[in-house]
Amino acid sequence: MRIFTVGTKLNYCFAILLIFILNTFVVAAPVVPTHFTHLSVQDGLSQVTVSDIIEDNIGFMWFSTQNGLNRYDGYNFVNYKKDQNLDGSGPMGDYVYKMALNKTTGDLWAASSRGLSRYDQKHELFVHYPLIDSAGIQHHFVATVVYDRTGKLWAGTNLGLFEYNPNSDSFIHVELNQSAKFRIQDIEQDINGVIWLATSQGLYAFKEDRPLYTIPELEGIEVSDIELINKNQIWFSTNGKGIYAKQDTTDLRHIIKPLQGLSSELSSPSVSSIKQIRNGDIWISTLGGLTITRSENNAEIINLNHKKEKNNLLSGHQMSRTFESQSGLIWQGTWRSGFSKFDPSSLQFKTLLAGNDKSTRGMTKDNQGNVWFGTPEGLWKRDMSGQIAGPWTFENKQNNVEFLESNMISSLAYSESSDTIWIGTRSGLAYLKKNQKYLKHAETIQGARIYTLTADEIGDLWLGGFNNGLIYVDGKSHKIKKQWPMGSVTKILLDADGFVWVGTMEGLLRINKHTGEVLDLYAANRSPANRSPRIVTWISKSKNGQHYWLGAQGSGILKLSYDEKTDDFIFQQVAPGSHLSTLAIGGIEEDSKGNLWASTIEGIAKLGPSLENPEYFNDSHGVKIEGYYINHSLTNIDSKIFFGSPVGLTYFSPEDASQSKWSPAIVFTKLSILGNRSANTQNEPSTHQLPIYQAKEIVLQPEDLVFSIEFSALDLSAPTFNQYKYKLNGFDTTWNTTSSTNRVATYTNLDAGSYTLIVKGTNKDGIWSDQVGEITITVIPPWWLTTWAKVLWISIIVTLLIGFYRRRVYALKKRSDLLSIQVEERTAELEAMNKKLLRLSTIDDLTGLRNRRDFRNNALQELSRFKRGGEPFCILLIDIDYFKQVNDVNGHTCGDKVLIETAQVMQSHIRQQDFLARWGGEEFIMMIVDTDTKQGAQIAEKIRLAVAKNIVEYEEQEICVSITIGVSQIYTGEELDACINRADKNLYLGKNDGRNRVVADQPLST
Repeated sequence: MRIFTVGTKLNYCFAILLIFILNTFVVAAPVVPTHFTHLSVQDGLSQVTVSDIIEDNIGFMWFSTQNGLNRYDGYNFVNYKKDQNLDGSGPMGDYVYKMALNKTTGDLWAASSRGLSRYDQKHELFVHYPLIDSAGIQHHFVATVVYDRTGKLWAGTNLGLFEYNPNSDSFIHVELNQSAKFRIQDIEQDINGVIWLATSQGLYAFKEDRPLYTIPELEGIEVSDIELINKNQIWFSTNGKGIYAKQDTTDLRHIIKPLQGLSSELSSPSVSSIKQIRNGDIWISTLGGLTITRSENNAEIINLNHKKEKNNLLSGHQMSRTFESQSGLIWQGTWRSGFSKFDPSSLQFKTLLAGNDKSTRGMTKDNQGNVWFGTPEGLWKRDMSGQIAGPWTFENKQNNVEFLESNMISSLAYSESSDTIWIGTRSGLAYLKKNQKYLKHAETIQGARIYTLTADEIGDLWLGGFNNGLIYVDGKSHKIKKQWPMGSVTKILLDADGFVWVGTMEGLLRINKHTGEVLDLYAANRSPANRSPRIVTWISKSKNGQHYWLGAQGSGILKLSYDEKTDDFIFQQVAPGSHLSTLAIGGIEEDSKGNLWASTIEGIAKLGPSLENPEYFNDSHGVKIEGYYINHSLTNIDSKIFFGSPVGLTYFSPEDASQSKWSPAIVFTKLSILGNRSANTQNEPSTHQLPIYQAKEIVLQPEDLVFSIEFSALDLSAPTFNQYKYKLNGFDTTWNTTSSTNRVATYTNLDAGSYTLIVKGTNKDGIWSDQVGEITITVIPPWWLTTWAKVLWISIIVTLLIGFYRRRVYALKKRSDLLSIQVEERTAELEAMNKKLLRLSTIDDLTGLRNRRDFRNNALQELSRFKRGGEPFCILLIDIDYFKQVNDVNGHTCGDKVLIETAQVMQSHIRQQDFLARWGGEEFIMMIVDTDTKQGAQIAEKIRLAVAKNIVEYEEQEICVSITIGVSQIYTGEELDACINRADKNLYLGKNDGRNRVVADQPLST
């Protein structure tokens, strides 16, 4: 049992009281980004100025620029710009200032430098609207288009105001004061029905029964934006005079007052826009940067600006507009550097840094809630308020590089009985007591490279090193009481029953503290269920005291419990079969609700009390994907969890960390059909067909041999983490899985009939969306196989037979032999035609290889043979490297030649019993029979070298071709698709690793 002194109890109570005070009385501060993801022209945006941002009812993001509109699906931009030869291709003017969304139809209004346009979402074309005033003059410069709170649509121009009439589908000029000459930049209606106009010459207001009224306080001042705040205030942004506010209900003449407290550095030049997001924070875009605040009195004001000499949070100085999408992402436009996005969920996990070196080595907590940690610069302390003090270093050695290197902190422990911070270094033991200015060495423990240490209830120390085993040290005299030789020690746990658990690089040991007896739980004579993993990285006791949590290298988390029946310890892997069970664990913390939080080499994982279905947190949540150190983990008295990493200290509150619940829409974004002259694609909008994301059916002609459909899950926070699976009902029997880098379903030579393509996707956290993409694929048969053609053939034959019967009944007997011969000839012709059709359905038309369907049929036969006799085979998935560049640079004719010659080279290097087919696009698949993984990799390497040696000559050019090959071997109990999927994953690893290589399965562990 842990012993507390009176002083210790008082310190602990004070810390708990401090937590209560902070949680109760601190006013909610705005959520401030710690980083943005910046996107601009290099990512596909058409121009650097983003004047407005909006999300349509499907989930696409739209950005208005000086070079048209851009639609974004998380991966690609589609630019809409007026083509002089194709009316309806884009908005009237290139410079689009503002957008407004019709939430019912999904149509988008665009106010531009040459007029007003409406994007007809259903037909993917732009309809243009002339704005003609009462004098018959057409207004071309349209600065804004706005839906007010009542649903009325307004358009503001350089010289006038227009209201939309839905009955006539046109805009009516609103008569204002004829002497008023201003550009209308924003429009809003208050709760009293007053229309407010933000203009280039001031703020104006009018009502149907009242004349135009000028707000004296802002006369002659440019007003740029109007925003409804908290549903009871209206804020007005200006150029040079900051922000003014009014209550929504106040009278016209007693309304305006300037907003106090804003940074003059940011707001004085000009405020571009104001946006209140759903959590109540207010984002103010200015030409000097970004201000984030709240509407409460004395609310904290955060000013962010761009500094060239620092690692910038903002991409530039001049902010234009803020938008919050339905998923909670915040999008920030700029006038000169594209736009940025911020995911508030990325703040669930925060990073603590101290000094100039980010690496954190050693971590402990004291009884006052302070967290102590080490860096290469020394020892640091973080108090309960988040303030950092330090570093504490060794006396007069701060500038000696060699000394600091040899005395670098590797582990920390706090002793309550002596109120001492104990420090393990690369060259021995040190300590820091209260009011001690420098770290001091324990002279009796010198030269030992200490990796981990802990203090017991009486103040004695247990040290674990790389080469010195386990050392028991007297906390007062610093003398060694006992030492046990063993492998490198990674973790020490002092149990209340007098036992010491020691995790090492050679398994788990339990030592009787009193007798010194050692129980080796990794001994070779122990059964697998009773034997610890070899490399133990963590051990801690569960909160209920009934078992232990064990972290291991490469095998995740294990549950260690004592079985009274067998009088032995049992090791059970947690969440077997999950990705977590393959990871290396750094530390494990159990929160108050029984959840386990584990730091890993990839990030942080969470397991609920059921210990099933791990949840994973990555850099999109603020987690460090560089991985976490072994034995660097703790839970503070305020329930915050800390993990140490090479790039700082990650800390979080378990109740604040959760995975995304956003269910993104799954949309089809691009359709490509080989040989189809009228294919509707994303880059070539058609005025005759629905856009692919609106279409319910695709009709393929008989000559359309190959088609591909690209898709996207519209979770735009971290689209690279989205996962996908798809299935063509009527063709596929299982789901095909793919990643965000290959979001394309490709099919070739489908039989005539009707199919349904179903696509499912995940959000950034790998949770499958309840929305599904679905489209019907109808393949029209050749004319000679259509129903009407068959009826016609039968009708002709019957007519001829009847006529022949009536006219020449008497000659039937004589000509029966001749008729039989004719029937046989016809039958032979039909059989030949059927054989030809069968060949067309099994052979790839371009390369002459077998196609995907024929490969599957043969592969399934080989699978049956494997299941009967056990003869293994290998699957090789082959991809031509950078094939898209060949097509883009030299054209598709050259690309076809590359495909043909590459196929010929590969065909010439395989045996007669092996099987090569074209899988789709630039991908080939090969089945090597009676072959294991090692042999398959050798064959793959031989093929790769042969292809690399073959030079494709095209129009006096020599084209070098390389391929990447993924190899997998079929295993007992495994189905074909599983083997293919592993080959595909290996192919993906090879492409990620540089291409032009062979990546094969790792041999199965025994």
